[in-house]
Amino acid sequence: MQRTPCSIFGSLAKRFLGATSRLSKASDSCTPRSLSTKRYLSLASKLGSGTMASQQDCSMKLDAKLSLKVPPLEELSSILDPALRKNFGQISIDIVDCPNLREAPFSMTGAGIGNGLRIAEVGGIPNLYPRGGKKIFNLKKVCETCEMPHAFVFGPGAGPFEAVGHSSELVANANFIEHEYKVANKVSWVVPSGKGYTMSTIDSSDFEITANLAISDGCPGRKVLRIRAAKRNGEMNYPEAIQKALGAHYGDTLVSLAGLFVLQKGKVRMHVLPDYPESPRKADEKKDDWLQYMRYFEMDAPIVFASVVHSNDVGGYKLRVEHTHGYSEHGDSGHYHIDTTPNTVEYEGYFSPANIVYRIDMV
Repeated sequence: MQRTPCSIFGSLAKRFLGATSRLSKASDSCTPRSLSTKRYLSLASKLGSGTMASQQDCSMKLDAKLSLKVPPLEELSSILDPALRKNFGQISIDIVDCPNLREAPFSMTGAGIGNGLRIAEVGGIPNLYPRGGKKIFNLKKVCETCEMPHAFVFGPGAGPFEAVGHSSELVANANFIEHEYKVANKVSWVVPSGKGYTMSTIDSSDFEITANLAISDGCPGRKVLRIRAAKRNGEMNYPEAIQKALGAHYGDTLVSLAGLFVLQKGKVRMHVLPDYPESPRKADEKKDDWLQYMRYFEMDAPIVFASVVHSNDVGGYKLRVEHTHGYSEHGDSGHYHIDTTPNTVEYEGYFSPANIVYRIDMV
């Protein structure tokens, strides 16, 4: 039988990942990011000269590496089905070949969720204080830190102020595999009036503040969970219901999923990050006070979402147990909260369990 590069990688990754220790620590620190005079003056006028003078690239600051329990898809299906039925009137969970993610409605740079799936848990909300923009990260460097330099990467995060000119929401979508190299990240930001938002595709590999990134070889056809849900009758949103089910079953054992799902019908509540306030935020603000700065909008299907969920924040590594951002052909995009049309909402998602979490810049 002829073996493709994808199948060869899959077998090698399985052997490598099986030998990974439960936890390893690294001491790499952030490095200064140099700016041209023109870029410095432009950013300093909006973010403050003190912030920009000390901007650091923290892409290589690996604080922890956590090996994960990787349940069989059949086991995950048996756990999620009864749990999700408590939150949705209609549920269907199947094990299927991953669809071609390069095709509509996903339009991603990689063909599939792929093999060797790992998650980069980068930064966190504390990086908003006292202002965002102090730290910068780079998708390519993050993939290198996660021991997969030639990778397909997707997931939610915060966009790069330098490239966008505004604070922004990000859906990372980049392919660093040889002969497939492409960066097509989706970013959305609040328009100057504050009464609307806009979305764009950028080729910058940078991001800021935080991100939850799925990283793999991007190969097509891997078996994944297809989770269809409709008619929400509970209080939890779609990825939250998945996360809570994992947490309830696995307890202190860490299980992580990453995937893409589509809002096929209905409307959702989303927020978009506005530009940073002129005055620095106070470091002693309560944990969720950052939400007061957001701008909230109701957005329409169809919307594609990139989502990462963890069963729990095991060991105090400050994992964000659920994070989901979306984008669409019609320009609706941002950070997902919940659907606003529970009686008519329909979701279809494709998820796979990850092998490792790399905790980068733990704040």
